[in-house]
Amino acid sequence: MKGNREKNFLIVGVGNVFRGDDAVGILIARFLKRCFKENVKIIGVETSFDELIQFFGDYDLIIFIDAIKSGEKPGKIYRLKFGVDKIPAQLEFFSTHSVGLIEYIEIAKALGKLPKELIIYGIVGKDFDVGSSISSEVRVSCKEIIREILSEIGA
Repeated sequence: MKGNREKNFLIVGVGNVFRGDDAVGILIARFLKRCFKENVKIIGVETSFDELIQFFGDYDLIIFIDAIKSGEKPGKIYRLKFGVDKIPAQLEFFSTHSVGLIEYIEIAKALGKLPKELIIYGIVGKDFDVGSSISSEVRVSCKEIIREILSEIGA
């Protein structure tokens, strides 16, 4: 098995910075860009996933970070390993995109484009209104997810 320095990682922050807690994926991705230099590519997706699928096979691990809606406490974190963990029915990945994150991953799977490992971090949001700020509950969860990702990749 390759060491973490020999593996290629892609971190994708998903969201919309103008819609409150939906900004969480983008904000975490922006922070993580300062933490990695070599084998980790970090991008933010605010519009469409379409261009991304062609690169899936180039990575050993892809991590998605996105806001979710559910009846649960804002700031709650879900860590889901695609293909291993069942995605709870009550989770709704918030999307202003024509195709949502889970549907997009299912398309990549059908096309045989999935990486060796794919992890989704979902953070339960509180406020998704246009013009709102990220909630304090979600802001606290950002720090925890950053720590988990740094540990996961071995930074």
